[in-house]
Amino acid sequence: MIWARRAIDPTEWNETQDQFENLFVKLGCPEQMMLVGTSGSGPGVLFASLPDPALLSALAGFERIGDSELPFEAALLVGHPHAFGKRFRYPKWKPPG
Repeated sequence: MIWARRAIDPTEWNETQDQFENLFVKLGCPEQMMLVGTSGSGPGVLFASLPDPALLSALAGFERIGDSELPFEAALLVGHPHAFGKRFRYPKWKPPG
């Protein structure tokens, strides 16, 4: 299992998520494969776990990263909630303002 990251413009978010989801389904929905996202004051960032390093070429703009570069909090976009919960927690909701 490897991890990859991509800073993403909001206009590319849906297309990238759909691309990942198609790959996820094509591979039979592997347990540890997931796409998670973070957002803050800057551009959003997507993190993808892949079961094989060769699959990285199927995701344009993603670069391989180490486990130590993963965020503590993220939102699950594609994948299994159980696997997500082993590695991440959802950000705490903060009221605007």
